[in-house]
Order: sequence, then structure tokens, then C-alpha cells
Amino acid sequence: MHSPLRYRMRRGPFLLMILLAGLILGSTACGPDETPPPIPALPDDGPPPTDGAGVPDIVAPEREEALGIGEMPEATEVGVTDYLGVGLPAITTEIEEGAHPDALFFQGVLPCADCAGIRTKLTLLPGPRVYVLRETYLGAAEGAHATYTTLGRWGEEPGVLEAMPTAAVLRLDGEPDGPPQAYLARTDRDTLRLLDREGLWIESELPYELRRVEEF
Repeated sequence: MHSPLRYRMRRGPFLLMILLAGLILGSTACGPDETPPPIPALPDDGPPPTDGAGVPDIVAPEREEALGIGEMPEATEVGVTDYLGVGLPAITTEIEEGAHPDALFFQGVLPCADCAGIRTKLTLLPGPRVYVLRETYLGAAEGAHATYTTLGRWGEEPGVLEAMPTAAVLRLDGEPDGPPQAYLARTDRDTLRLLDREGLWIESELPYELRRVEEF
């Protein structure tokens, strides 16, 4: 009479163990709180693609022609903002002489409200966590290409980018107590995408991406 009850008592813990094991495996495979992978170790990134994939199409001649830029006259250096206080020539010389073999280079033409585009060149030095940002405003000031260069430190922003949880977020710092100069999401090994001033994803079809290149 009581055998069914005794059967269920013997079987219950076994079924419970199977259920718990399934839940644990499921949460490990696709848990909603899965921590996104950190930005890949920058010194181990290796060279960018050599099949042309590392050269952004947004800086190709046909793209510039479509933007109405055409032949670029000599850029006009407007000024350098040095948040490190070490001087741009010193960092530039170190890069040129190979003191930073793990340096990463990204470039592209970002949208501009009152010019044809902002030719952007970003150098990241992983060791000292230093960045050099060079922005040329194409077609601004009656055809002159004004260039602004910023030198500072960069870091990784904690947290998850809701629009792309697997992306690592980089922060380009400015003044020690001031707001960041920019936020960028590293969507893959060779691509940085500009975020807004709050570090949020910009929903737009405009080209907000910088692609990794071997050198400028």
C-alpha cells in the first residue's frame, strides 16, 4: 500500500539533483548576468589584417569624393592639448623610434555637424595607457582643414554596454577632475565605435567607427 510513496521518496533527491544540474549548466551557457569579456590584452593583439580589411572604407578616396572633400590641402595645425604635460614631440618620437611596439592605430572619418567630416586618427599605447588623438575638421573654415591634437591617458570603463554587452568600453580621459574626452566601444578586435558623451550607444546609420590600421 505504501510502496508508491517509498518509491517517490527514493527518487525525489535524484530528480532534484538532475534539475539543479540542468539549471547550473543553463545559467553557465547563457546566463543573463554573464560578464562580458574584457578588452583583449592589447599587447597580444598582433598585426591588423593585411587583406585591406583594416583600412576603413570611410577614408577611401571614393568616400571622400562622395563627402565633397576631394583633394586635401595641407592641414592647418590649430593647437595641441597635453593633459600629460610631457609634450607631444616626446611621445611622437618614442613611437617613431619603436619604443612602443604594441602601439595600436585606428582611423576613420566621423560625422561632423558643420563640416564635411572629422578625419580622426587615434593612437593607443597599452603600456603607459597613453592616447594621442588627432582630429582634422575637413572643409571647415572656408576650406582649411583645422587639426586639433589631444594627448592624455585612457582607461577601461566598468559595466556593460546595453546595446552590445560583449563590447569593452574605453574612456579617453582629459583633466584629472574633469569629464572624459570621449568614450569608445571596442566592438571587435579591429573596430572602435564612438559613443555619446555619457558613454551610451549612438543609434545612427552614420559612420561612427574607427578601424585599426598598421600605421598612419
